Amino acid sequence: MDIQKISLILTLLLLAIGNNSCNSKNEQSIHPFRKDIVFAVFASGKINPKHIYNVVPKISGYVSKILVEVGQIVKSGQPLVVIRSETNEKNLEIARNQFLLAQKNLSEQSPLVNAARQEKESAKIRYELDSINFERYRTLWSQKVVTTQQYEQAKTQFEIAKRNYQKSLHNLRQIENQVQTEYQNAKLLLESQQSNLNEFTILSSIDGKVYDLMAQEGELVTTNTALLVIGNAQDFETELYIDEKDISFVKPGQKVIYEISAYRGKFFEGQVQKIYPRINPTNKTCKIIATIHTQDFEFYAGLSLEANIIISERKNALVIPKSFLFNNENVIRKEKQDTIKIIKGIEDLEYVEILGGIDEKTEIIKP
Repeated sequence: MDIQKISLILTLLLLAIGNNSCNSKNEQSIHPFRKDIVFAVFASGKINPKHIYNVVPKISGYVSKILVEVGQIVKSGQPLVVIRSETNEKNLEIARNQFLLAQKNLSEQSPLVNAARQEKESAKIRYELDSINFERYRTLWSQKVVTTQQYEQAKTQFEIAKRNYQKSLHNLRQIENQVQTEYQNAKLLLESQQSNLNEFTILSSIDGKVYDLMAQEGELVTTNTALLVIGNAQDFETELYIDEKDISFVKPGQKVIYEISAYRGKFFEGQVQKIYPRINPTNKTCKIIATIHTQDFEFYAGLSLEANIIISERKNALVIPKSFLFNNENVIRKEKQDTIKIIKGIEDLEYVEILGGIDEKTEIIKP
């Protein structure tokens, strides 16, 4: 057989296959048939290590030393970064000076307390002398030995001395309470500033892995600056986003099938774990957290993925193409050219399950 005849036969075969394909796609009547059907909700998102968090300092300052590297495994309580803060060092010195002063004011050598005590003693002596003098003048006045004016002067001096003594007692108690309070406040302030020294060295909160390192030694950082990213070294989870129209179908525990861009052709499984009860007003999506079985693959934080959340599935279900539906719930029977309402089950993008209304013997046509 020559080359021209072979070429002609191949051309005819291709034309025949093309015509059959077109006839199949443009088929105007069918009978319901059996096939497996799955109803799933599409989601997209990323992979994250469990317990991932940004490490931030509790004080502002300069990065003095970075003690870990990217990819390093760390233990809970392990030092990560050392922060140097001149402001905190000065605050500590001020707090220490205030504490020493308050401690001195509370001691037996306290200038404030001793001055108040001396004032009280002097007022007491004056009060006792004027009290004796007043009693003497009152007796003499009753005996008409002294004049009323002299008696009134002695009485006035006594009352002034009494008020001064009472005032000195109140003043002493007030100063004693004041130095006690100032001591307690200074002690607390010093302890607070000393505890801030511990914040200079930032510790890991979990057993995990360093996934990113954003800070550099010598860099000025604030309490809003992310220094590192740490998460679980082995266990991962997914952060998924689904359209708000599909959220009513999704429930915790449903199976999830993943396809990851970095591992094309590989499929991973997991389960819906948590549904956030809030719709993002910008993109109208809902956030979902789900598990993922890693299958011993090496995952990276932030890997993008696509997912199908399996809502329901049927084996060997009776189905028809959606293109044969009329008003979403009716079909046209070919034999009588009448409309029949069907009972629908689950559906995917192309097919819908038939639960009632027609059977495999019913021939229907496209509307």
